[in-house]
Amino acid sequence: MRTVEVTAPGGTRWEVRVVWEPRWRVMARRFGGWRAKRRKDIGPGDALSGGAEVSSEVSSSGGNFNDEFVIIAIVFFAFVLAAVLFWWVLLPLLLIVLDALIILILLAASMVARVLFRRPWIVRATSATGETTEVEVVGWRAALRRRDAMADELRQPR
Repeated sequence: MRTVEVTAPGGTRWEVRVVWEPRWRVMARRFGGWRAKRRKDIGPGDALSGGAEVSSEVSSSGGNFNDEFVIIAIVFFAFVLAAVLFWWVLLPLLLIVLDALIILILLAASMVARVLFRRPWIVRATSATGETTEVEVVGWRAALRRRDAMADELRQPR
């Protein structure tokens, strides 16, 4: 949303806008335990370590071990390459898309909830000196009209 910048007759610059941010103090008070509790960090020595011991036997024919070893090495390399590609490229891309979808869904739901429950929009005028004036207005169009009216009031000599 566009912020309207106004210079008052006294030379003070004001920014008038409709606030989009949620009221965090109210949410924190209502949903005080929404932050995750810290869990004990797991150190490198805490993880279970185990490995399978591989024993290889040369077949009785004598020449097939090298061919089998090369095939196993190629399959292992392809598996490691696929795992690295998934972990460092595909998974982050999937998570970015999932985050974007969640944000869009939450944005749409919050806009619908704000309209249905008639939650007031906050129109805020902030000066360069730090002085702030806020007005709560029900309705999006009414908030835009109030923003423009506040800007006009600030432009007028008192």
